[in-house]
Amino acid sequence: MKIFERITKRPALLNYYLRRSFYWPDTLPEVLDYWQQHNELPFLYGGDNWPYDAMCERQRRKGVYASQYLTPDRTARQMAALAVRYFDNDSRIVDACCGTGQLTRALILEGVHPSAILGFDTDAELVDFYERLYPEAAALRMQFHEVGFRCENVIANPPFEIAECVSFLQWLSRTQRSGDRAVLLLPYGFIDKQRPKSVQETMRHFIVHHRTPMQEPFARTACRAEIVVVERA
Repeated sequence: MKIFERITKRPALLNYYLRRSFYWPDTLPEVLDYWQQHNELPFLYGGDNWPYDAMCERQRRKGVYASQYLTPDRTARQMAALAVRYFDNDSRIVDACCGTGQLTRALILEGVHPSAILGFDTDAELVDFYERLYPEAAALRMQFHEVGFRCENVIANPPFEIAECVSFLQWLSRTQRSGDRAVLLLPYGFIDKQRPKSVQETMRHFIVHHRTPMQEPFARTACRAEIVVVERA
């Protein structure tokens, strides 16, 4: 744990990363360190989901790394509700590319016990943060193509780049068996694309049960997206 002195005049979150001193917390794990030491956040905040809002504000000042476009709250709740509806309740839920844990948070709000959730991400800082924020959930630092165990139920907001998105769906087709399901946030119309041909070659492995356009914007990209529920054929 990193040690921080108490900030006597805390700025509002909207100004925090603009005015941040070198000695103030920067990353989400550091903000959590500060909160655990001082029982308050290093910035003034009146919302109910500081990890999401702080990460988006940090990205506004420092840019987005590795396609980490966080799932907005309402969309996360929609996806979690669909997961509860479509998933096999006896199997764990894998939060792939879990990031700050937006989808895990939404699943818990929908009544899923954290011990039934496993999250993984390639970002070491975010995995550390996720593990501390949701200690009852399992957490792994892995890229999706390194995960070789069966994933019966998957919920994910995977990378949006075409090649990465195709790779993610190819991985999903390998780690799921017939009848396994996934709730995904994908680029709008991605599953209809005819080029590259690998999109349709991969989608042949899945049955689409539900799709609906995302009703709110991402914080840090203008990309349009849709929620898609698929079943491994």
